[in-house]
Amino acid sequence: MKLLNLVLITLFIGMFISCSKDDASDVTSNGWKVTKFLHKGEDKTSDFQSYVFDFQSSGVLTAVKGSTTVTGLWKEVQDSGRNKLVISFGGTGSFEEISEDWTIGTKTDVSIKLTNVSGNAANVGTDVLEFAK
Repeated sequence: MKLLNLVLITLFIGMFISCSKDDASDVTSNGWKVTKFLHKGEDKTSDFQSYVFDFQSSGVLTAVKGSTTVTGLWKEVQDSGRNKLVISFGGTGSFEEISEDWTIGTKTDVSIKLTNVSGNAANVGTDVLEFAK
């Protein structure tokens, strides 16, 4: 009887944990669009106009615009107590500029707001990247 109770409790805890909401699941879907991108004080939102981003659960990130597909990687990490979204597209023009370790400001099922402080001691700026569905 004790063994049966232990098994039932273990199953119940397993179901409870597996049903809990994971923040990473908020972004693992397609249909994200850049609604704001400020880089070094310059509004570069239009560089990503018409691109649709897909954050795949495998860590692959694609940006599709018509027949053009740009592929990169993404992951969520904790760094110095901050939740970050790391985006890496490599050396692909404007996509290189969003390849950063972004601090997550807010993240919901329909909105992601990110910031990144960049530069050196003489020229520090805060970049902003926002996605929405």
